[in-house]
Amino acid sequence: MANATLQIVESRGVNNEESKAAPLKAVTSRHVPKGLAEIKALMSDRTRTPGYLFNAVLTDQQRKLVCIAAGLKQHHIEMSFYQFNLQERDAVRKGILALQGIVAAFTDANVLGREHFERTPPKFDVVPHLVEQSKTDSQTH
Repeated sequence: MANATLQIVESRGVNNEESKAAPLKAVTSRHVPKGLAEIKALMSDRTRTPGYLFNAVLTDQQRKLVCIAAGLKQHHIEMSFYQFNLQERDAVRKGILALQGIVAAFTDANVLGREHFERTPPKFDVVPHLVEQSKTDSQTH
């Protein structure tokens, strides 16, 4: 039986010593296209942080608006985000969300176009606290 197996192996041309030493090609590095490398850099953990966006991406005016919305002091505008304590960082987060809510309200009402801001005012002016006061006045009479 061993002879029959040996004959089959020899007829196929398989040599046990050569089959064990298969030539392998070492891969040193994979080529990444330049555009893909730039996209990966933009999406890296280093640039996708609140601190990076606050310090490097926002303009001075935008930082000022965020700090005002967060209820922070004037000196916070010049500080790095990483110098803020946890409460100040959370205030910045809440301030950004508040600004987002304002933009959403104007967007939902579809009144962010320049033409809406250039129109003449309506004949009556709606002020929320006056509307509430008129509701309570009408209920007492």
